[in-house]
Formats: sequence, C-alpha cells, structure tokens
Amino acid sequence: MTPATTKIATKASLAMAALPVGVTLRDIDGGPQYFTNKDPRSAWMDSHIMLGAWMEQPADATQVGYAVAMGNNIYWNLGGKAGDPEQWRADYDVIRAAGMHVSAPDTTPNSGTETVVYDGWDEADMQYGSGANGWNPAAPNANQDDCIPAGSECGYTVAKWSYSGQPGSYGSPGYPIDSMAKHQGYGKGVLFWMWDSEAAVFLGYSDILSADSYWMTDPDLEANSQGGCAFFPHSESICYGANPVGLTRAQRALPANYAFNVARLQTLSNTLNHQSKPVVVDVETGCPIYGGTECITPAAMKAAAMHGLIAGARGILWFQHNFSGPCTDYTTLIDGSDPSSDDYNCQQTPGVTIHDLVLNIKAFNQQVNSVNNVLLSPFADGYVSHTGNVAAMAKYDGSHFYVFAASGTPATPPPANQSVTFTVKSSGATKVTVVNEGRTLPLVNGTTFTDTFADANAYHIYRMD
Repeated sequence: MTPATTKIATKASLAMAALPVGVTLRDIDGGPQYFTNKDPRSAWMDSHIMLGAWMEQPADATQVGYAVAMGNNIYWNLGGKAGDPEQWRADYDVIRAAGMHVSAPDTTPNSGTETVVYDGWDEADMQYGSGANGWNPAAPNANQDDCIPAGSECGYTVAKWSYSGQPGSYGSPGYPIDSMAKHQGYGKGVLFWMWDSEAAVFLGYSDILSADSYWMTDPDLEANSQGGCAFFPHSESICYGANPVGLTRAQRALPANYAFNVARLQTLSNTLNHQSKPVVVDVETGCPIYGGTECITPAAMKAAAMHGLIAGARGILWFQHNFSGPCTDYTTLIDGSDPSSDDYNCQQTPGVTIHDLVLNIKAFNQQVNSVNNVLLSPFADGYVSHTGNVAAMAKYDGSHFYVFAASGTPATPPPANQSVTFTVKSSGATKVTVVNEGRTLPLVNGTTFTDTFADANAYHIYRMD
C-alpha cells in the first residue's frame, strides 16, 4: 500500500519539465489535492487509486484480512450493522487495525481514521426521479410512492438530504453532515434516461461520482433507450427512428463500454456543473442481474476496469453480489477467499471458480498498485497516437512517460490479434518496457513501437525508457 506521504506529480510541479513539443499536461479529475481540500480526514484518497468492493460485510479480522490480501484498500458502503446479530459486521476498529479504509454508511463509537468518506443514498435517480418534491423517509416503498405527493418525483430531495442534511426535518442520514467527502452512486437515470440538465443536478450532491451499467451482463443495455442512443444518438435505425434496433450483443457486451460510464459523468459534471470531480467506475465481478443468464469472465472484468482507468477513473468499485448464475452469493469475495466456504469452488463461469475470481482481482489490484503514482500523475495530452481499435492514454510522472492501452472502443468490437502501432513524441527514450509482463519492445527512431492485442479483453501498460 502506498504511504499517505507519497508525493504525487502534479501539473504544477512538472510545469518546468522539458516536455516534447505538442505535449501538454492535464491534472487528474478533481486535481491532486481534491480530498485534502475537502477535509484532512479524506486526504488518504488523494494518494491512492481506490480499490474496493460494494457492500462487503466482513464479520471479523479474518474476513477483513481477505480484503487486504486481495489488494483492496477501501470498503464502498459496508453491509450489515456492527453489533447486530441479525446482520453482523466487524467494528470499525477492526477494519482500522487491518489498514483498510471505508466509505462509511454510518458512524459508531468505534469510528476513526479508517473512515475517509461517507456513503449516502444509492440510485436516488432510479428510485425517485428527478424532482425536488417532499419525501417520506419512513415510507417502505423506495420508489416514487414515497414522494409527497405520492407518485411525484423527489430524487433531488433524497440526494440533497444525504449530502447536506437538508431539509433537516428528515432526521440524520446516519453520519455527521460536515466537510467529510461523500459518495452517492447513481444508475441508468443519470446515464441514459434524463435530460443532461436533470442528471447534472444529482452529481452536485456527491463528491465522488459513480453510476452503474453492467455492459457485460445486462442485455437491457442493448435497447435504443439505453446503449443505442448513448453510442449512436444520431442514428435513425439504432436510436430514434420508427423501429430502432438498438445495439447488437457484440456491441453491448464489450469491456470498452465501461469508459462511457466514466466519460458521461465527467461531461455532465465538468460541462454543466463546472465542477471537476473524481469518478469511480463500477464493474461487476459475476452475475448481478436478477434472473439473468450472463456472467462476466475474469478477463473481461479486468479489461472493463482498465478501460475505466484509461478514461480517467480514480477508483474501481467491484460489484461483488451474484443475484443469478450458478453461485448466487452476497458475500462473494469473502467466500472466494475462505476455503471452508461452500462457494469457494463453485464455478461461476465454466472452469472458473469463485476463488479464481478472487485471484484475478488480486492480480489486477497488484498491477494497479504498482503504477498507483503514475495513475495519479497528470495526463500527457498529445503524447501518443495509434493505429487500430484501441483506447489509449498517456501519463507523465516526472521521470517517464507511460502509455496505457486497452483493446476496443465503445460499441466497436475489436478484431482478434490486432497489431497496433503507437507513435509517441520523441523524449529521448530508446526502448519500451511492457509493465508487469517481463518483456520490452524496440522504440523505432525513438517514436514508434508495435504490439499485439489478442482480443477484446487485452490491455498493456508501456513505459518509455
């Protein structure tokens, strides 16, 4: 785990660097001191790519240790309730002792430095719509029937209450309303169904942005009202005509599509709200759709997360619930770490056990942690161009340029075994190291190198040496 005192390169700190002609530096979303400026208690997030699972429910130090061993560093919205035998959860002091951090749904007498962000309402856009009417928090429906008047829209009211405690007559969200950073996740309302101006209001009620659409496992995303218009808004045959066909499965089930979730939130927040905020990308680890028949593979899961990082995400939210498939489970990562669990050897996809899933998350987290400071360094815009169907970004950490590349682009399946040539600005480098792969590539004339991307799940990280 990177120490909190690690100095991250910033656009300002690199301003005097001798950059190649045409290359400009751009800070990460929110800037390098975003969380420190919110509250010193949140500052840990400024020096870490945030890696964690949604609503994990560790019961004790052993189960917290599973998350640490996996390379996760934060719990997104802990499940359960400490001290409640019906929904047992480890105390915050147990979590803190293990070195984990929390986006906490509440505070207890044991709360401490592990809590770096609070987690508010989830998917208020989907449950309550884009309105500011009254709301009855005691109502049991979790839909627009809870709004006042019933059937109206009150999503802004719910999100605002979780963010700023207003209106105060609704009681407490379970944590102090103070300067601590807050995260609230959204869904298809913000991503697809609302006007931009409506969706942007929700993003004003969160300091960390996220919105989920599970492209690898949700066939509904093929609809014209979802993926169809998201990717082809000007197509009469796909989006808006008399009989729009939407996306094909090949266009929908792509790791590259997870970049859309990040870019959509960036556009809404930066352009409409004039606020640059960190984005976390949601990636499923299994079979999250009730009644669904599709499960993500570990290779696609890792590729989806990498596409999110290339798009600029500052963290990964692993959605670890299996609501369908052969291994229905609500504590998937814990069970996949515990050899005594009945689900440890359950095959989520043919030949891939829940334990294999955990090992793949561990491998991905290790790779991300090895380039943590690079990912938090400025983007090097204008540094790289390429042939082929890949998404790519460049970073500069003060001593090396890096290129992150992943096969495919949104709604555009890549060919198998595509050869991609990258052209970089001359910076004195003579070779390319493929990070964590034990190989190097020649850098022809100091500016070009070529590599192969096997399939839609392929990605590589290159360092110019």
